[in-house]
Amino acid sequence: MFSSQKQPDPIEAIQRSMDTSTLDALRKENQHLRIRLDELLRQAHVNEKKLRRLQIQEMELLGLDSLTDVITTLTVDYPRAFDLIQVTLALVDSDNQVHKLLEQSPAGLQQFRGVMLLPDVASLEEIFQNSPTPRLGNFNPATHAPLFGHVRPAPLSVAMLPLLRRGRLIGSLNMGAGNAERFAANKDTYFLERLATTVAVCVENAINHERLANLGLTDPLTEVNNRRFFDQRLEEEIMRTMRGKAPLACLLIDVDHFKRINDTYGHQAGDTVLRQVAAVLRQHLRGQDVLARYGGEEFVALLSAASLERAEVIAERIRMALEQRALPLDSGDSLQITASIGVSVLQPQQHQGEFKRLGIELVERADQALYRAKDTGRNRVVATA
Repeated sequence: MFSSQKQPDPIEAIQRSMDTSTLDALRKENQHLRIRLDELLRQAHVNEKKLRRLQIQEMELLGLDSLTDVITTLTVDYPRAFDLIQVTLALVDSDNQVHKLLEQSPAGLQQFRGVMLLPDVASLEEIFQNSPTPRLGNFNPATHAPLFGHVRPAPLSVAMLPLLRRGRLIGSLNMGAGNAERFAANKDTYFLERLATTVAVCVENAINHERLANLGLTDPLTEVNNRRFFDQRLEEEIMRTMRGKAPLACLLIDVDHFKRINDTYGHQAGDTVLRQVAAVLRQHLRGQDVLARYGGEEFVALLSAASLERAEVIAERIRMALEQRALPLDSGDSLQITASIGVSVLQPQQHQGEFKRLGIELVERADQALYRAKDTGRNRVVATA
């Protein structure tokens, strides 16, 4: 038979055997563990939200193939998305190719204020010391200003993410926060390392994509844009001019007596002349201006926000620079070259119509002015409204 006597509760027995101080210590430890568990759960939720947000940003970034769009997303959209004061992108550009690609964008280099193009990798190697790990810490003007510029207010903490491709350092993504604890040196860098990997892939892919596209839009002899590129940009510049209400000038430049140069000195000398003319044009035009080889010995340039008078002054500077340049030949002789330039302008207030037709008419007026310059003696500038 079973006894009806109540069995002792083992927990009660243990409690009776413990003194009050021991029980208090266990309760406190239990409370501490609960607080720690709640903190871990809270951090897990925060990390989950971070990961979800990072995944969204990564998918958007991976969908871009334009270098301009990638840079804009990183330096303009990311500060808002991640609550940062500033995000900059430093890229190693030892062959000046990235500079050329950005220069050809519709708004020119000045739109990329958050981009630093570095002549070599030395300054980044000094920061990262051959480590793939992001560098976090308080903002130090002496060390970090070259990568962040002089933004006001200055960030309190910074994260510099090395961009690596196949073991090669191609740049860095640099993030500045207004919170000193945001990028404290002891913070975990898992999410930043993941972001750095994605950004490196996207930047390299965008550069390669634009280089391939650029092969069909660049004149291989002079290394300026070709006629195809100019035709594409002409309508874009007309559209921008009509919306912005600022004038757009067109310069059509023709090398004088070019056939005679080829016949007398040979085609290699003619090629050298064209390269020299292209170099002079680049020196006298702004980054946002559009320059292209139009065909044969003709070049064309679009000068944004330039009045007829301003364009005529620039054209005259170009003419004088070419006239004063003596071109050395392999024979030891030097060749004097001159050019005739026709100038026209589109005034939004005076011209209306389809963008494509306005572009054609702008170039046609410059061509007519060029014809008059050549017909009246060459080596001169003729302008027409």
